[in-house]
Amino acid sequence: MAILFGKKKGHLELPISKNKPKLSPKRKGDGMLNRIKSRQLLRSNSSVVIILLLLAGVFVIRRLFRDSDISYGSPMVLEESEYYDYDFLKTDREALAKYDLGSEHYLISNGGLDVLTPADKDLYNKEINMLYGSTVQKYNLEAFRGSPNGVKNREHVLLLVPLRNAERVLPLMFKNLMNLTYPHELIDLAFLVSDSTEDDNTLTALIDYSQEMQSGSLSEQLAETENKADSEMKGTRDLFLKYMRPSYLEMVKNAYSPPFHDNYDKPFRSVQIFQKDFGQAIGQGFSDRHAVKNQGIRRKLMGRARNWLTANALKPYHSWVYWRDADVELCPGSVIQDLMAIDYDVAVPNVWRPLPEFLDGEQAYDLNSWPESPDALRLASSLDEDDVIVEGYAEYATYRIHLGYIRDPDGNPKDILELDGVGGVSILAKAQLFRNGVHFPAFTFENHAETEAFGKMAKKMGYRVAGLPNYTLWHIYEPSDDDLKLIAEKERGSKRTADGGP
Repeated sequence: MAILFGKKKGHLELPISKNKPKLSPKRKGDGMLNRIKSRQLLRSNSSVVIILLLLAGVFVIRRLFRDSDISYGSPMVLEESEYYDYDFLKTDREALAKYDLGSEHYLISNGGLDVLTPADKDLYNKEINMLYGSTVQKYNLEAFRGSPNGVKNREHVLLLVPLRNAERVLPLMFKNLMNLTYPHELIDLAFLVSDSTEDDNTLTALIDYSQEMQSGSLSEQLAETENKADSEMKGTRDLFLKYMRPSYLEMVKNAYSPPFHDNYDKPFRSVQIFQKDFGQAIGQGFSDRHAVKNQGIRRKLMGRARNWLTANALKPYHSWVYWRDADVELCPGSVIQDLMAIDYDVAVPNVWRPLPEFLDGEQAYDLNSWPESPDALRLASSLDEDDVIVEGYAEYATYRIHLGYIRDPDGNPKDILELDGVGGVSILAKAQLFRNGVHFPAFTFENHAETEAFGKMAKKMGYRVAGLPNYTLWHIYEPSDDDLKLIAEKERGSKRTADGGP
């Protein structure tokens, strides 16, 4: 089932037609209606994959931003041809409608008399080409192999984000997406919402945020929401902030404060939203997700989800695929260009996370990016074929070099380490890998699964895989059960001290 938010109507329309006009910004006041419609649709199609397509627009979008304390620049004009290429070829629906009704044309040649005048013949040829273009498309895949300079060569990127019970981090995710400096008209976004709990509103919130972003008004909405939240009392879940390094909190504040780059509010080429469950039942808490006993099953199911999203969202004209987790807190806006520039088939950054100061302030987060080691190969040879090595756990002594542990905060961010396994927080890969069969194994591949197995499979098929040890993304801090106990103990100690106790 496919859903399109129509240009002139506030309700959902079925089905999507390539000949429908693309979207202009949604009208104010339609949000509640869309939320109601989406919930009704979910209830009536619980076993059906739901796809939503939010497009930037075939027609030029002009939008005057409302007066605000933040300056958002001049009216937005989407003139770049990439907003309207490939899937969005311009067609005249009225001209093509007659062919649906059986309209016929005759051309007589080989010495005969032309039935059509030269002017009519030109119009006929134009309509025929338009008709073919609406049903048949030709691609030379050699033109979409990916290069180190994707911006200069105007290369399309497919940005994929898997989501589960992610409603709370969506504002953070959308800020990071808008902060990307790779031309937005060259980026197609695709989200997969899967296996969320019944009380979660990720899908509904994702639809609303996506509509606002594509209309250019999301940054205003988020600013208003945050101003309201700042005036309210913080909950106990935010207590850990008082124990974080002030320098890190200042980095976060600066990253999300204006001025932003000139195209911050510019719509992306398209947004697709998919909903499909894969049977993932492991909890989303930090301790649940990272328990060693859950890793094999969890990662294989994640591999299925990644493969499904790739298969449904990848188009022939995509040169690159960028996988990104929603819960990244700090990331350079130029991350796509920076990873492209090293000219590898697969590239990943280093991923760290902040910690409370009483836990040393910071820690390598993603330990799934590594070059292979002799000890790990010996370990694999001793395991059953279906056993999955889980990197970063004492139960599996691989003695590999982890990308995370060789980070130099003052080092050259362009330094490169060739890898075998990769982590999944931020992966840039050339689209040709997926077309040629590289995927995220949802089974045991060389005693690994999902992203680590993706890296090994890519190497096995002759592709080059690398990481940037000194180029750092920061994941959000999620307190573990043990961390929460320590924080609670410190809070009790602070209260006793304040009350004059020992």
